[in-house]
Amino acid sequence: MDSLEVCMLLDFYGQLLTERTREILELRFQEDMSLAEIAEDLGISRQAAHDAIHRGTDSLKEYEEKLRLVERFTQQKKTINSAFNALEEHNEELAKELLATLVEEL
Repeated sequence: MDSLEVCMLLDFYGQLLTERTREILELRFQEDMSLAEIAEDLGISRQAAHDAIHRGTDSLKEYEEKLRLVERFTQQKKTINSAFNALEEHNEELAKELLATLVEEL
């Protein structure tokens, strides 16, 4: 799982994690800190930091598998971009169809 994906999952599901796990994941993926830096900063071992990262990313993946919020958000964003493109091409009918589909999904 790449850093961008973890950051997106953290945005959606971070509050479901323990405060400590969320903090460790944010340091690793948002602040781009190494395991050694995280361990030193938090006063834990590198192994503890590694384990927390592994558990945390597994939890984030599990939340997404069950709830699909990031997947739905990404699809809605694509639909909105397609509607904007249709409007720029003066294809109002397609834009209306795309937006109607989006509203139905909400």
